[in-house]
Amino acid sequence: MKIDPSLKQVTLPTPVESRPPQQQVDTRTASEQTEVTLSSRATDLKQLEAQLAAIPVVDRARVDSIKEAISSGQYAINTGNIAENLIDSVKEMLHVAK
Repeated sequence: MKIDPSLKQVTLPTPVESRPPQQQVDTRTASEQTEVTLSSRATDLKQLEAQLAAIPVVDRARVDSIKEAISSGQYAINTGNIAENLIDSVKEMLHVAK
């Protein structure tokens, strides 16, 4: 199988735990005054955005429980299911690349 060099590499977002805080810079001078009025929908969206930002990207409790199950030998791996999903993802990638 030949790897197509023209395909773009996908970059995953950084987890919430390691994301640097976003800083807002106020570039207005003392003589400038700006008044902005947001609709109720914009206010609702801003609240939802804040709630989504608070949700961790990785469920640490789930990761820790899986690590524990693997180390104790209780984690069962379904190789057939993994193979099927790999084949499906390759088919999807080939379909998208066309």
